[in-house]
Amino acid sequence: MASSSVPLAQILPVAQVRVESPLPHLDRLFDYGVPASLDDAAQPGVRVRVRFAGRLLNGFIVGRTAESSVDATLRPLERVLSPEPVLTVEVSRLIEMVADRYAGTFWDVLRAAIPPRHARAEATEHPLDATPILARPEDESAWARYQRGRILYGRALDGTIAGVRGVWSAAPAHPWAADVAAVARAVLSRPTGGVLIVVPDAWDVAQVTAALEDCAGTMAVLTADLGPERRYREFLKALRGTARLVVGTRGAVFAPVHDLALVIIWNDGDEALWEPHAPYWNARDVAALRSHLTGCGLLVGSPARSVEAERWCASGWAQSIVSARQALRDFAPVVRALEVQDEARDEAAASARIPHTAWLVAKEGLRSGPVLVQVARRGYLPSLACVGCREAARCSCGGPLTLASGQRVAMCGWCGALSGSWACPNCGAQRFRAVAVGVERTAEEFGRAFQGERIIWSSAEQMKRSVGPEPAVVIATAGAEPVADGGYAAVVILDARGSMMRQSLRTLEECAHRWFSAAMLARPRAHVIVTADTGAPPVQALVRWDAS
Repeated sequence: MASSSVPLAQILPVAQVRVESPLPHLDRLFDYGVPASLDDAAQPGVRVRVRFAGRLLNGFIVGRTAESSVDATLRPLERVLSPEPVLTVEVSRLIEMVADRYAGTFWDVLRAAIPPRHARAEATEHPLDATPILARPEDESAWARYQRGRILYGRALDGTIAGVRGVWSAAPAHPWAADVAAVARAVLSRPTGGVLIVVPDAWDVAQVTAALEDCAGTMAVLTADLGPERRYREFLKALRGTARLVVGTRGAVFAPVHDLALVIIWNDGDEALWEPHAPYWNARDVAALRSHLTGCGLLVGSPARSVEAERWCASGWAQSIVSARQALRDFAPVVRALEVQDEARDEAAASARIPHTAWLVAKEGLRSGPVLVQVARRGYLPSLACVGCREAARCSCGGPLTLASGQRVAMCGWCGALSGSWACPNCGAQRFRAVAVGVERTAEEFGRAFQGERIIWSSAEQMKRSVGPEPAVVIATAGAEPVADGGYAAVVILDARGSMMRQSLRTLEECAHRWFSAAMLARPRAHVIVTADTGAPPVQALVRWDAS
C-alpha cells in the first residue's frame, strides 16, 4: 500500500468501504485511507462520502485493517456523514447472506435494511437506562392450548429460547396477537435478550402493540408509513439498545436488536412479506438466515401454513406447534362444505349466487351477533362476458371490462376507458353478463335479503378494522375482514369453488390461507359455511382444522 499525501491514522489506517452503486461488478469492498483527522469518527458501520471514478458517492465502512491488498496509493475518505454506526457487524453479514441467497447486490438489500439518515432524529438522546425489565408473568399457562406450547413458553421464561425453531398454527377463536405478546413478554422478563416481531402490515402492527401496551417503554415500531424522522428515531432506539422489543413490517427483519433472543414472523404466507424490488427476498427466509447466523430462536406463525414453513417441519429443521385436541373440541368452528349436489337440490341456487343454506346460517347467526361473509373479488361486477357467446369482455387495450356500482357503462380495469359502444368481436352482441360478483354487489344482495339489518362492507379500498358485537352482516374481501368484538356468530365463505380454479401453483395454499383467516374470527363452535366440495384439500383441512 502506497502512502497518501494526506496524513493517515496511525492505527488501522485502511477503511473497507461498501460504495453505493447499482452495478453488480462493483458489489465488493474498496479500500480507502483513513485521514488522521477522521480517525475517531471513521468507525465500522458509519456513513461516509468517498471519491469513486471521479464522483463523490456515499458508502458504509464495514471494517478497518492495517494493510491494504491493493498495491496503489489509496484515496482518502472525503468525510464522515454521521458518526452513528448504523450498519452493525451482524446486520452487514446478514445483508451479505441475503444478497448471496437471492442473487442480488449488497446495496439492493441494504436499502430496505437501514432507513435514510435524519439529522434531527440522530441528535435525540436515548438514555441507556430506559430499558425496563418486565416482571415475570404470574400466569404461566399461556400457550397451554397448543401441543408443545408449554415447552416453548417455558423456555422463553427460563431464557433458553435461543436455538428453538417452531412453526405455529394459530388456534381458532383466539386472538393471535395475544399469543405473540405472551411469548415476547416472557423473553422480556429476563434481564437480557431482545425480541423482533415482523408482521405483514400496519394493522397487524397495531394489534401487536396494543397487546404489548405494557412494553411501550422498551418498544420500537418500524413501519413503512412512518415519517422519515420518526422512522429513523425508532431505528436508533433499537441500534442504541434502548429498545429490547422491535415490532414492524417487512423491512424490520433487519433491525439491529441488541442480544437478539427471538424472532417472530406472523402470517409468513402473506405476499406483503415479499420484497417487491430486486432481489425479491422474503422476510420469513431472512429471519431463518438470521436465526442460523446468530443462533436466536425463530417462531413462524400463521392461520394456515405456507409450503415453505411446512417443509421446515417435515425436514426436522423446525418443530410443529398446533392446537391441542381438547382446544379444538372446545373452540374450533363447525365447518360445512356445500357440495355441487347440495346446490343442485336447492331450487334457489339455480338463479341465486348465494345458496339457500348460506342464507339460513347467516339468518341464524344474526340472532346473536355479527355474521362475516367473505367474497373473493372487490368492486361491484369485476368481470364481464358477452351475453351471447360467453367470451370475456375486454377493452381495446386488452384489459378486462368491469362495472362499478350505479353505473350503466362498463370501464376498463386497466386503462379506465369507458366502453359505451362495445361490441363482442366474436359474435357482435352488445350486452354483458356478470362472470364474477364483487363485495359491493354482494352487499346489495344481502341488504335485500336481510332488510332492516345493518350491512357493512370492507375491502382494500375502504377497509374497516373492527365491528361491535351487535348483529350485522359484514361482507369483506380476503384480508380485509374486520375483527368482531367477541367473534362472529357465523362465517360464510362465498366463491370458494371458483377461487380454487385460479391458474397458479399456490392456488390451494392461498385458498386455505384465506379461509382459515376468516374462520379464525368466529366464536367458539360457530358455524362456518364454505361453498366448495368436501373433497378439496383446503376444505378438508378447514373441516378438520388441520392448518399444516
